[in-house]
Amino acid sequence: MAFKPFIDLEGFKVISSYDIEKFNCSKLESSVFQLGVILFPQDLINEKFLISIRNCMLGLNDKHPVKRWLTSQAFLEKKIKKDQVEIDFLIEILNSQFNLITDQKVKMSVIQVIGKIQEKTNLEKILKSYLYLMIGNITRSDNILKTIIAQTPRQFFQGLKDQRSTYHQITQDHLEKILRKMSRHPADRLTFYLLTLYLEEFTNDIDLLDLLDDIRPDKMKDKLGLSYTLSVSPAFVSYYRLLDMSEKRRMKNLRMKKYPFDMQSFWVWAFINIDPLISETMLERMKMMEKEDPLWLIYLLSDEKLSDMYFKNGGQPLSRRRLFLRGHLTVKEDFMMTAYKLIEIGDIDEGLVNSVTQYMLHE
Repeated sequence: MAFKPFIDLEGFKVISSYDIEKFNCSKLESSVFQLGVILFPQDLINEKFLISIRNCMLGLNDKHPVKRWLTSQAFLEKKIKKDQVEIDFLIEILNSQFNLITDQKVKMSVIQVIGKIQEKTNLEKILKSYLYLMIGNITRSDNILKTIIAQTPRQFFQGLKDQRSTYHQITQDHLEKILRKMSRHPADRLTFYLLTLYLEEFTNDIDLLDLLDDIRPDKMKDKLGLSYTLSVSPAFVSYYRLLDMSEKRRMKNLRMKKYPFDMQSFWVWAFINIDPLISETMLERMKMMEKEDPLWLIYLLSDEKLSDMYFKNGGQPLSRRRLFLRGHLTVKEDFMMTAYKLIEIGDIDEGLVNSVTQYMLHE
């Protein structure tokens, strides 16, 4: 059984992998295996997998987390009938060969849908941005994309906070089509280009990364040095400019006041090799993060050199981090990031399995 982080437009998730051929009912007595079933990637669930699980159900009580999880699968693909007319309308728009809606009646229907999309998730934002493009409002479309790339990676990873809306699900089901159409739109694609770079840096979904590589607008890289480009998303563009530097120049720039530690701690330290930069001058920022964002501090401490420096200077011991992580499971927006760290340090038990089940079932 293996667990790893999976990051896409929905944010940070934990997925599991194991050999379905070696599945047997006795393994469901193990908390680790129960967690593995519940976190198995939904797109890999097939009939053989479900049959293997169902064969074990008679021996399990109704409160068993895997039985509760399996029962929930029967409802995942059901559409709410009252939403079907709107779903059909949006799919028709997505299948349109045009870049602009000129029919006034259709345009008004699109505007009504736009008004209903709350932008609670990045996928909802993508859909809303696309619909604005379709009615010719390029500025509003780009402004929505800017809200995505303005998020620190830490904020982006938080992902889902509520159940998926109809708009979220439609976008997820038709994401490739939407992104391809946005990439081909004749409007200035600078903001969309920055979005593809952002997602390339902070996601690890192979299918999404392949798509981004295929649809990224051409002849945009030269614009990265422009002051206007920096204004679109200052922190991300600064981060991306750092990537293009040699390590020596990058470290020199990071020591400058141009990149304050508060920016670096959320945009740089977890994503670029900072070992040549690590020194006790970073301690004050690390200790501030103990109060400001202790979960992200735990992620930063994955760097061995940074961790050694921190603990030699009075950092919290592992036992206190375990206690913090257990308590932090109640923070819904951080749930998956918290659960992953507990899994990583081997703190898997019945309580964690039940917490993950409740989270996955939106209870």
